[in-house]
Formats: sequence, C-alpha cells, structure tokens
Amino acid sequence: MPSLACAQDDAGRPAAGDADIVVTATRREQRLQEVPLAVTALSGDTLRSRGIENLNDLGPGKIAGLTSYPLNGTETGVALQMRGYGTSDASQGTQDNAVAFYIDGINIPRAQGGALDLITPERIEVLRGPQGQLFGRNAEAGVVQVVSRRPSGVLGGDFRAGIGNFDAYELKGRLDLPEIAGFKIQLSGMYRKRGGYFQNVKSALLENITPVSSPYSSFHWKTGDYDKDFRQLKTYGGRIAVERDFGDLNIFYAYDDVWAKDDQAFPQILVSPNTGTIENPNGGITVPPTGPATIFTTDGGRYQQLPLDLDKYPDRAPFAIPSLYFITKNHGHVLNLTYGASDALTLKSITGLRRSINYGGAVTSLGTSPVQAWASNYLDSKVFSQELQAIYTTSSFNITVGGIYFYEDVRDERDSGFSTNCPAGIAGAPCTPGGGPSRAPYYSPFAPNGGFIRQFSKTNAYAAYGQASWTPPVLDERLELTAGLRYSDDTKTARRDIFNGVILPVQLRNEAKEKRVDPAFTAKVKLTEDLNTYVRYASGFRDGGANVRSQVFTAYDTEVLKSWEIGIKSQWFDRRVTFNVAAFKYKVDDQQQSIQTSPATNPSISDTFNVSVPYKAKGLEVELSARIVPGLSIAGNYTYVDSNKRLIGIDPRTLTTFKPNGTSILSSGPCAAAPAGNCAGALLVSPADIAAHPGASFLQLLGVGAAKHAGSVSVDFSQPLDPGVFNIHFDWTRSSKMTCCAPYKLLTVVNAAGTAASPSPRYNPGVFTNRINMRTGISEIPLGNGVKGELAFWVKNLLNHVDLGQLFPAGNALSAAQPYPQAATYLQPPRTMGGEFRVQF
Repeated sequence: MPSLACAQDDAGRPAAGDADIVVTATRREQRLQEVPLAVTALSGDTLRSRGIENLNDLGPGKIAGLTSYPLNGTETGVALQMRGYGTSDASQGTQDNAVAFYIDGINIPRAQGGALDLITPERIEVLRGPQGQLFGRNAEAGVVQVVSRRPSGVLGGDFRAGIGNFDAYELKGRLDLPEIAGFKIQLSGMYRKRGGYFQNVKSALLENITPVSSPYSSFHWKTGDYDKDFRQLKTYGGRIAVERDFGDLNIFYAYDDVWAKDDQAFPQILVSPNTGTIENPNGGITVPPTGPATIFTTDGGRYQQLPLDLDKYPDRAPFAIPSLYFITKNHGHVLNLTYGASDALTLKSITGLRRSINYGGAVTSLGTSPVQAWASNYLDSKVFSQELQAIYTTSSFNITVGGIYFYEDVRDERDSGFSTNCPAGIAGAPCTPGGGPSRAPYYSPFAPNGGFIRQFSKTNAYAAYGQASWTPPVLDERLELTAGLRYSDDTKTARRDIFNGVILPVQLRNEAKEKRVDPAFTAKVKLTEDLNTYVRYASGFRDGGANVRSQVFTAYDTEVLKSWEIGIKSQWFDRRVTFNVAAFKYKVDDQQQSIQTSPATNPSISDTFNVSVPYKAKGLEVELSARIVPGLSIAGNYTYVDSNKRLIGIDPRTLTTFKPNGTSILSSGPCAAAPAGNCAGALLVSPADIAAHPGASFLQLLGVGAAKHAGSVSVDFSQPLDPGVFNIHFDWTRSSKMTCCAPYKLLTVVNAAGTAASPSPRYNPGVFTNRINMRTGISEIPLGNGVKGELAFWVKNLLNHVDLGQLFPAGNALSAAQPYPQAATYLQPPRTMGGEFRVQF
C-alpha cells in the first residue's frame, strides 16, 4: 500500500497534486511535503480503497517505520511500535505506551479499544520519532493521529453495504445535513459482524455453563455456550458532529459511541525447528533423526495439539476449547473552540472527555498436558484533557505556544486459573470423554477467590510548551529554523488492594513522578520549490508506572529517548513523482522492560525494570509514489532498522538490572558442563559477578517491533469504462522476522571454570508478514439525480499466507519427557474476501 498520502477524486484515482494534502503534524496546517519531519498521511479514500477499517489493518510494513498488531490476538485492541521501539505488554492499565494515539487532538492512552472501526476518517497521520514538544508525554517513539471528517453543511451522503466469507457483512454510512440556522450537522454509523476464522469442536460440556468469576470482579461471565468458533466479531457504533461559525469564533463538537465483542483465537503451538530462532538463526536444538516434529500426539486417550504447519492455514481446533470473549465499550466527547483574534493570531481550546471499558478473557495455553490456563481482565479508563493553544503566523515567524492538563483514572483487574482433564485429588472433576475438552467451567486452585488481583492508577499531568519557526532573511529565505521546548510535571500514583483473591490488610502503593524539560531543534533548507532537506534533534519520555503482573508492585522510573534525524523530501517531473528519505539514530536511557522473573515456575509473574544498558537503534526509511501515465500509479516504502542486542543481569534480591563485567557470547569454549556439551550462544560470566549477584538471571535483550527489513509496494489503475470507471488496486506487504512481545532470551551462564547453569530454553522464531491484497470494481456509476454508485470486490491475504501476529516464547515445552523449547502464537487473519456496494450523493 502506498505510504505517501494521495488526495483523491471520486474515482479513487490519485489526483495531480498528491503532496498537496494538508496535515496538522506540527499542530498547525501545513502541506505534507513542507513539514520538516518524517510524517505519512493516508486520506479517507485511500483507507477505504486499501480496506483499512482500523489500526490493526495497517500492520507491519504498510507505512514506513510503523508496526501494529492485534493486542493479545483480539481485533479491537492494538499495539503500536515505531522505528523498532514500543511496549512489549500494551495491555496494562498502570503502564503507558511509547507511541501516542490521538483522535481529533485528544490523547487515547489505552491500547484496549484503540482498533475499533474508523467511522468517518478524513485522514490518518503517522509522525515518526519523538513528538513530545507538541504532543507531550508518551510520544517518545512517535504519534498516530486520526483526523475525523468535519460536517460540510451541504446535503450529502456516503453509504456502503458489504458481504464476505466467514459469514461477514457490514453497513457503514455518513450523512451531512443542510446547514440549519448556521449549524452544520453530520451523522455517521457502522455495523459489522463476522463469524469465526477457526472452527471449534462442539461439546455439550461447554454448553449452558457459567465460567467462574471472583466475587470481587467488576464483571461476571454470563451463562451460555462456550464452544463457539474463534475470532468472531460483532461491532457497531455511531457519531454525531456539529459545527458552527460565529464570525471569528468556530465551535466544533463531536460525540462517538462504539461497542464491540470479539475473542482471542486459541494460541497455536510452534515446535522448535532445527533451522533456528530469531536469536540464533544458525540452528536450533537437534534431536535425531529429524527433531521434535510430532511430539504432540495422543497420550492415554488425551488429545494433544499437533505442531503448527506454517505452510497451511489451520481452520479448526484440535479439540473442544472454551471460547471466551472480550467486550469493549468506548465513548467520548470532543469540544474544539477556534478564535481568529487577528489575521496573524489564532487561539484554540481543545477539550476531551473519554471512557474506555474492556473486559473478558481467553485461553492462554492449550491442553498439551492435563492443565489448561485461562486469564481474564477488566479495565476501566476515564480520561479528561484540556489544552489551550495560541498560533501566531507572519511571513517569517510561526509560533505555537500552549498548555495542557491531562487526567486519567484507571481500574485494572486480573484473574487467572486452570481447567483440567483428569486432576488427581480434586473432587468433582471427572475425566471428560476421550480426554477432551478440558473441564468446564474453569476453576481456580487459589482459595478462596482464585488468582484475582485488583489495582488502581491515577495520572495528573501538566505541561507548557512552545515551538517557533523562523525564516531568516538569508539564502533567499530558503532556510527555516525551528526550536521547541516542553516542560512536563507528571505524577502517576497506583495502589493494589486485592492480591490472589485476598483483601490486603495494608494496600500496596507506589508513585512515579517526573519533572523535566524536553527540547527539539530542526533546520530545513529549501533547495528548490520541490526539494527540501532537514536535520532534526528531539527528545521524548515515557512516564514511569507499575506492573500489574508484579508481586511486589513497586514503581519503575521514566525512560528517555533522544533522536537524530536527517531527511530529504522531493518531487519531480511536475510533481508526478514523490521521493522521500529519512535516516535516524536514537538511544533510550533507563528503558522500561517487562521481564518474567521466574519463567520456569510461574511465567505469569513479571516485573518492569529500568534497564541499565541503553537501547540503541538506527535505520532508514524510503517512500516513493509516482503517476506513470494517466490512470496508472505505483507506490512503495521500505524501512531498515538495526538495533543493538544487550546483555544484562537481573538481581533477584534487589529487582534491579546490571551489566555483567567482561562478558561475551560464545560460539565455542569451555562448555563441557552445558547440556549435550553444546554451549553455542552461552554467556561467559566472571565468578566475581556470579558471587556478587547470587541467583541472578542473565538475558539478551532485543528490539520490540524491530524488523530489520519491512516494506510494501502497490499499483493502482483506473480507466473510464461505460457506465463508470474501472479501478483495480494491488498491494504486497512483507517484513522480516521480529520480536513483538517477549524481546529477550534467557542465556546459559558459563563461568571461567566451565561450570554451566541451564535455564529453561525459550523458542522465539519471531513474527512476520507476507500478504497480498487486491481490490477491483467500477465506480462513478450514474444512478440519477447526481447520485453515484460503486460496485467492488476485494481480497485480503490473497495467497492465504500463514503469518504470526503475536508470539509468547515458553520454557521447557510440555514436560520432562518432552524437553523441547516451544512457543504459543496468535495468527494474522487468513484469506478473506467479499464485495460491497457504495452510494454517494
């Protein structure tokens, strides 16, 4: 898909002035090619023609530098990463994300609900690199902002209906009413429903049951059938927008309300291949003669899952698995006031009020042993923000100053438990016929109320910012200098009152505070009217917080990202070709990294550490779009990221990290005491380090979302064909393997004497994308009275490629009898196809 915005006509063809699209990347309107930073914009028509319904449809590689994937396999949650950096666990309500998400100038801090369907987008803007000076806290890696379509005040509409495979259908529409007493009103809404991608095995044992819930939980499972197919979706919502001009004062108000129900797909099991992993591509564990190709079979009548075949998309579960669900409710208010105080001065007020609720649960492992784990959560986020802004513009100066207050109140509840086939010594838990499905409803072995935990978090953040651009009277006014500064005063307080189903006699409390100043400097030189070059330095930060999976629930500190960027933006051949390049280099100090503290005994427990060794990355982004001949355009982008692999130690007594002294990764050496005499990839640690940090874990940290290579190409062709215009679109997106969720590798430790300790091996092959999409149809079909129609057919993932969407490395596989490293993964959607009819007037 093209990574450069295209202003488009009604036929969906790129217009001549592709780069004349206006963006608000600098909080004021500018032509895209004039903005001196790496920014990509996709217009509403481009989003529709590419089949982008929400942020998860962007995926890795479609936009330069951006990676998105479904949060824990759900379609309504999204994890965002930029330039090889992001959050490894975006689900926590007490933790902030490294990529900020905005809708109409309002920050949306939670990943849950971030991928709800886009109802009326005017465009999506993706800003890469630190944007803290204008967008504030937690915009250290970048910003994704959705700009909604404003009411036109003229009667008009855009409606479409579609159907597809997997019993999918949707309705979506927008209606602009004629101006009434100066008021412009717009109504829009959508409804979308889809059956499951994966068939479940029907079982009476999973019908008309009530899964267990803690009495402390804010939600309780309903009685119903839990043997439904996986990855079903139902969502609907609406939006009303009102705008009114009172002379120099413009008032804009919008309210949206969206509801969704979906579920995680059951996790697929990957077995370690001999070809190696993302950390060790030269080879995995060798098990004569061919490795563990068929270790998941039947055992005493109990069903076990076969390993995933990456050459064929799986379409059914191996046995009946409880199909749990998530409910997401999002609604919010936006009020923007804009006052033109003079020709040079504009004053703005941006007020936001939003509430996001997400609750439900999912199977988190498959019953390859008698035990099957489940987890549920309830998250309630209430957000208020108020921003005041002044923009002053003259022929040589552009100045933006402002202040903002941000408040969030979060309730985060977690529960976990197990089901079993034939648990010994547990009354009332009979073996199920044939060993499957697992016992339902789920139970918790922790008395009296299971593994339930509850915590609360409140954020109060104040900031003042300013940015000024100056065109000095030198070099024929081709030089533009920009400086920005932001002062931040943030406080995040958290408390836990229930742990493992027990009300704590003394609540656990923590606090993360930060007062800091972040600068940014940019120098742009306009070499010609259509050729700009720039260099930029900026810093950004992410607030500290707490880890909901931690037993001690202590706060971790702020992390800081400092970045350099140099870029060229150019257009050629009467602006028929656009070619942009950006090279970047950045460093993250005190990186916040979530790590399992006891992976061999309890993988659900983790803590977030401020890593003492900096994370560093550098890379290149290339974007190209071209009108070859009238009606034919091509576009593409490519991203290269090179990030460092760090060796760290974790002291279990202090829960702090340290850099081991005199260490190196070995390909050979004194490894006789290591398993099978093979110490490839081991870590040489001095006896002094081992003595100073007894029981320490040693890890290799990787980048999050740092695919070394990612990109896409697309072709669009349109030709008049009575009675309308024939259109065809094709795009191919591909990325190399990357880590997304557990970006670390436990290392075998060898001291100078050759003594080795062997932690549980972890298999992480990395996630990747290789997808082809297409869309074809006839638009501008005259239906009379100025009404136009469009009939289209589309296919996503044309070749039905099996792509891993999210992955969780595991330890010693299943049991001592099957000691092979493995991983559980959620998959990106299979091939989907359908048709739609659109009416515009």
